[in-house]
Amino acid sequence: MKIVPLSSLQQFAAVNVLSDPGHIPGPKLFPSGMNIVIQWGLWNGKQAHNVLNARYPGAFPGTVGMANAIMTALTTGADWTALATHLGTATAILKVQLRDMAIADQAIIESTNAAVPGTGAGGGLPDEVAATITLRTAKVGPANRGRMYIPGFAASANAGTNIMDPAVVTALSNWGNTTVRAAISAQGLTWVIAQPHRLGYTGSTGRVHPERMATSTDVTLAVCKDNHWDTIRKRGLK
Repeated sequence: MKIVPLSSLQQFAAVNVLSDPGHIPGPKLFPSGMNIVIQWGLWNGKQAHNVLNARYPGAFPGTVGMANAIMTALTTGADWTALATHLGTATAILKVQLRDMAIADQAIIESTNAAVPGTGAGGGLPDEVAATITLRTAKVGPANRGRMYIPGFAASANAGTNIMDPAVVTALSNWGNTTVRAAISAQGLTWVIAQPHRLGYTGSTGRVHPERMATSTDVTLAVCKDNHWDTIRKRGLK
C-alpha cells in the first residue's frame, strides 16, 4: 500500500453544483408587483397553481372584485370554451388569488366566484401530465422567460401517438396570449416576469455575475411551442 505524506495533501472546498449562490431566501419581492395565482382542482383532489406576476401603477389595487373579474375573464369567451373542451370534467379553475409582492407578508385576496370545470370527453390523463405555455419577453436568457404548466386534460386531448391533439396546442396558445393577457390588462395591470433581488457572485468558471436589484420584464408572448406533454410529479397520485 502506497503511503502519501500529509504534507503533500492540499485542502479543497466542495462545490455544490445545484446551489444558486445569487439566491436570496425569503419572499420574491419586486417593485409595484403582485402575484396572480390561478388555482386548479384536479381529479385526485389535489390542487395545482399557476403563479403569474403583474405590475401595477400607483398603490396596490388588489380587491375581491378584481380577483372576481380576472376569474370571470379567464373562464369565459371563445378561447376558454375551446380550451375547456380538452380539460376533464373533474378539472376546474377553482379561484384566483392576488397578493401584493412589493411588500413582504401581505394578505392573500381570493375570488369568490364559483369554480368553472372543463367539458372534455372521456376519462382524465394522470394529474402529473401538463401542457406548457411558454412566456417570452423582449429580452433573452432564462431570467427573461417563464412557463405556465396547465393541468387536468381529458383523455380526448391525447393524440394516438401520445402527443397533444393539434387543437390543444392552438387552444392553449389562444387562451394564454389572448384571454390571460386581456384578463390582466383589463385591470390596468401589466403582465410581467418577476425578477427578484439577487446577490452578486463569481461562478465556478470565474465569470463575475453582478448584483441585480429587483425589477420585472413585460411578457410579450404566451405560446404553446410544441405538442409534447410535460410532467410535474408532485401533482401525481403519490
